[in-house]
Amino acid sequence: MKTLTKFLLFIILVNSTVHAQEDTSTDYIEFNDRNNILHGIYLGIDATYGHLDGKNKVSILGAKLAYVANRKMELGIAVRTFYSALKEADRAFNTNYNVFGVYGGLHIENVIFNAKKVKLSIPGLIGIGYIKGSENFTKSTDMMLVVEPGINALFNINKHIQLEGGVKYRFSSPIDPVPTVIENINGLSIGAGVKVGVFNLGKNRYKKPIKNSQN
Repeated sequence: MKTLTKFLLFIILVNSTVHAQEDTSTDYIEFNDRNNILHGIYLGIDATYGHLDGKNKVSILGAKLAYVANRKMELGIAVRTFYSALKEADRAFNTNYNVFGVYGGLHIENVIFNAKKVKLSIPGLIGIGYIKGSENFTKSTDMMLVVEPGINALFNINKHIQLEGGVKYRFSSPIDPVPTVIENINGLSIGAGVKVGVFNLGKNRYKKPIKNSQN
C-alpha cells in the first residue's frame, strides 16, 4: 500500500511539473524583432581626386562623424581639406599659383536598398569654406558657401566596418583668392572611404511577454 501511494504521489508531481512548464512556455512568444528603431554612429574618412573650377586638378581629404537612423538616414558633420597647383603661372614672379583650403558643415545621407549587402546612398554637404592662395597676391584668402551633393555605393565588410565609393560635385559661391585665375571651387571628384562604428544599436529581442487579456 505504501509503495502504491508513493508511486501515485510521484505521478502527480511529474504531471504538475510538466503542466507548470507548459504554462510558463505559453507566457512568451519568440520572434526576431527587426521592426524596432535601429540606431548607429560612425566615424568616416575618405579621399577624392577631381577638378577645381573645371580645369585644374584637386586632391581632397575628408572626415565625418554621423548618427545613423534606422539604417536609412545619416546626419552629422563633415570637414574636407583640399590642395591644387593651378595650371596658370604667375609670370611676374615666375611661379605657379597654388591654392589650399578647408570646407565643412552639415552632412546628410539618404541610404537606398538599406537591407542589401551593397547599398546606394545620396550624400550631401552644406556648409562654409576658407581658401588661401599664393602669398604673391593682394588678396590671397576668402570665405565661401559650399554645397556638395553626390552618389555612393556602400558595402558592409562586417557590422562595424563599411566601405564607400562614389562621385560628388562641389558648388561654391564666387571667390577671389587668385584674381582672374579661378572664380570658384566648383568641380567633379571621385573617391573612396571607410566608415568605422556601430551601425545597429537597436534592440533585437527574441522573446516578448504575452499580455493577459483576462480581467
